Amino acid sequence: MRVRDTILHGESDGKTFHDIILAGKAFGMVTFDDYIIDLYKQGFINEETARAYASNKGSVGRGIDAVKSERGQATTDILGKLEVDRQYGKFRKH
Repeated sequence: MRVRDTILHGESDGKTFHDIILAGKAFGMVTFDDYIIDLYKQGFINEETARAYASNKGSVGRGIDAVKSERGQATTDILGKLEVDRQYGKFRKH
């Protein structure tokens, strides 16, 4: 009914096709990005392909990170690149 109403009257705030699909997850509706994440999780596509075809890059990135986290894989390569500036705020005499 919501889809039909949206087709007839157009999308509005809080009543977009994406919102309808998200609300219909309990009934088996799946967004394109959720499907991409599932394909990545099953190993049918790699991370690069998943990110390239995502309609919402942030959403797919978070989904990929969640999958990696479940697998015990690193979700970032930031380790070893940051270090604490132990001299920060200390007065230096010249």
